[in-house]
Amino acid sequence: MKKLLFHLHTEKSYDANIKIEKLLEYVIENKIDYFCVTDHQSFEACKIIEKLLKSKKYKKYKNKTKLIRGMEIKTEYGDAIPCFIKKEIKTRKFLEVVKETRKQKGLLIIPHPFSSHKNLNEIVKYVDGIEIFNSNTSKSRNEKSLQLANENPKLLRIAGVDAHLMSELGNALNEIKLGKKIKIKPILCKSSGYVKANIKHAFIHGLNFKKDLLKK
Repeated sequence: MKKLLFHLHTEKSYDANIKIEKLLEYVIENKIDYFCVTDHQSFEACKIIEKLLKSKKYKKYKNKTKLIRGMEIKTEYGDAIPCFIKKEIKTRKFLEVVKETRKQKGLLIIPHPFSSHKNLNEIVKYVDGIEIFNSNTSKSRNEKSLQLANENPKLLRIAGVDAHLMSELGNALNEIKLGKKIKIKPILCKSSGYVKANIKHAFIHGLNFKKDLLKK
């Protein structure tokens, strides 16, 4: 089994400040075999990372750590993470995201299922897995997510680090085995503190918003 770091936000997300090269340094130093970048509505960081891994600086690490391309897309039913995709998914309609993910032979994961999702019992019929733990979600919501997974045993169970800051990268980890049938097992679930984490992310969002206004 290999190590998987799932649900990462970089500086290309409006509420995160993880520098792309700092993220690469982290996964290399910590011997992370696979890392899944899931910026909000953006595929830009995935493209940048792929170029960096082919560059002279990182070329020797290309086979030691691998990027899993993903996005966190806000749909009418809540957030969805298509991963193992080849190109950006531009639609924001849930069923169209499902269709496009299948077309690209990717996996569709529901992150933090009990954070503002609608019609959960219906949408889980269309996805491949759910986060049974999210390090920036409350304990009670994570417990509900685990219960939902127990009610839907065919779903993959994933621990999402949901990192927006470098300090959050070590809060969740999975083991993954690739093949005809992907197997994922959470092996580390450490809470960032629901209230504290969301205050920090809101603060970063405000700073990034101000920077964008100054640029204009």
